[in-house]
Amino acid sequence: MLGGILANKFGPKIILFFAVLFSSLISIFSPAMARFNVLIFILIRALLGFTQGVIFPAMHSFLSGWAPPLERGILTGISYAGAQIGNMLVMPLSGILCKYGIDGGWPSIFYLFGIIGLFWCLIWFLISSDSPQKHKTIKIEEKEYILKSLGKNNKFEIKKNDSIPIYSILTSKPVWAIFIGHFAGDWGSYTMALGIPSFLNDVLGLNLTSMGIISALPYFAYFLFINIGGYFADKLQQKKIFSTLNCRRLAMLIAFGGQAIMLIAIGYCDCNQHNLVIILLILSTGISGFQYSGFVINYMDICPELSGFVLGIGNTLSCLAGLISPIIMGWLTPTGSKEEWLIVFYITSFILIFGALIFSIFASAEIQEWAKNNPSKKQQNCLEQQKLPILENNNLIKNDLKENIINR
Repeated sequence: MLGGILANKFGPKIILFFAVLFSSLISIFSPAMARFNVLIFILIRALLGFTQGVIFPAMHSFLSGWAPPLERGILTGISYAGAQIGNMLVMPLSGILCKYGIDGGWPSIFYLFGIIGLFWCLIWFLISSDSPQKHKTIKIEEKEYILKSLGKNNKFEIKKNDSIPIYSILTSKPVWAIFIGHFAGDWGSYTMALGIPSFLNDVLGLNLTSMGIISALPYFAYFLFINIGGYFADKLQQKKIFSTLNCRRLAMLIAFGGQAIMLIAIGYCDCNQHNLVIILLILSTGISGFQYSGFVINYMDICPELSGFVLGIGNTLSCLAGLISPIIMGWLTPTGSKEEWLIVFYITSFILIFGALIFSIFASAEIQEWAKNNPSKKQQNCLEQQKLPILENNNLIKNDLKENIINR
């Protein structure tokens, strides 16, 4: 939530810059803090999580000012899929760095990724801008295309209001449709991240983390499906095969419905079906990536200027899934039997299907009234001053016409 508020007030560019900068510095100094005092190390790692919490809302605010509506799918997909590249690279590289890295091995993990973050900050600061209007090297044709597609005036840009219509946001059905979809998606993600490894170990005797490159394949599939979903969502809209809303609905039904079916299928696999389990695991993780073409983009559809703030609320609420789902999994699987895990998978599947259906019924793709950018009094005065010469000219023309008629 804080990320969206800060991005609205100061602009997403500077918020993303400082978020990654602080995260990188914390990473670089983490080994020294761990050696100095474990409690301090824990505190700065908690601070790292707080710092990174502003990134996704700020990203949404940034994309809202740059991504044309018919290209939001692929641009959002590319942006969010980058996190999966990080997941794929971190695991194998961390093992190598632990063995061959400097300063005893393990600290080099923190050093390397901290330095990469600092390098990103430099590039980001030099080439990015909050909006096409502020970018120094963008081509005129490209800027005009983006602004026209977003419905913005290049010559006079109405800035955001200081006030945020919180009551209207929290009483909006389309917003709650997104929140419920967001919660369901995160519940499914936590089940995949925490429950599946335990199920594989308890029931099938598989240790996913010891399977080398195979452990990275679900993230690779997730990366692919996020981008595939974004590409096809945009194409279906551009060719007018589906409306924006129906594209969002279709993406959610495929993502959550597919993941639910495969989760239950995994629960029925036997000990001699290891290969099938791995295939289902990869596919279920991958297909869930279609949700980025569903509720994730839908934040921008209904409230582009406030998407970062509203996404921040959604992220906060969906964190409850991360708190509740592990507790329920532990409570339902005291012995780790196959039957116990099946109950977990059925509950998760129900939540996924419920989230997809609620989203499909109550979601919208239209900008909500409370999200439309009304100019402040100062900006209205500026607009009136711009209109005044035109009105004066019109009055002169009318007076001339009257005089001509009288003379005749």
